[in-house]
Amino acid sequence: MRIRFRKIAQALSAAVFAAVLTGCGSTPEVTSYVNPVSGRRTDVLAENLLDAPGQSREMLWLNAYRDFSDQYRFKYYLEAIYGAREEAGYLDVGPGRSLTIVADGQEMNFVGLGSLSKEEENGAVFESARYEATADDIYRISRARTVNVRLTGKNGVVVRDFNAENFDKFRKFVDQTDL
Repeated sequence: MRIRFRKIAQALSAAVFAAVLTGCGSTPEVTSYVNPVSGRRTDVLAENLLDAPGQSREMLWLNAYRDFSDQYRFKYYLEAIYGAREEAGYLDVGPGRSLTIVADGQEMNFVGLGSLSKEEENGAVFESARYEATADDIYRISRARTVNVRLTGKNGVVVRDFNAENFDKFRKFVDQTDL
């Protein structure tokens, strides 16, 4: 009986999690997820594509997270996701200082462990790297007038500037996470 209840609870948790991920239409810019097992909450700004003028063979997303360890303690992270056509290949982000953000002329450097995941999908390659940030870093990015993002890998550098939509998303993240 106990095993059956556990299986039902796990299936129900998985269904709720899937429903949260798929949503009922467009995904809100800032969402919160609660792990059904640990109860830990994560606030997420995802799908923040930094557009490039003209046609580019590479794409860059800069997302933000607030990950709770308990009700009162949390950490902020920035996630850079690189995407390109298969023939362009991976950027191959290594460990160390590989993400630089210049907000209103002030340079912020972020250190990470390098590419956390690499995937190939439909003729494209994707890799992601995560960087610990401070609340002040996130706030400075959200309130800046100009933001330039530079992601460096062994196979090159991708540089993008924030547009109005990127600023709007970061400001919503800050406002909704009570930063």
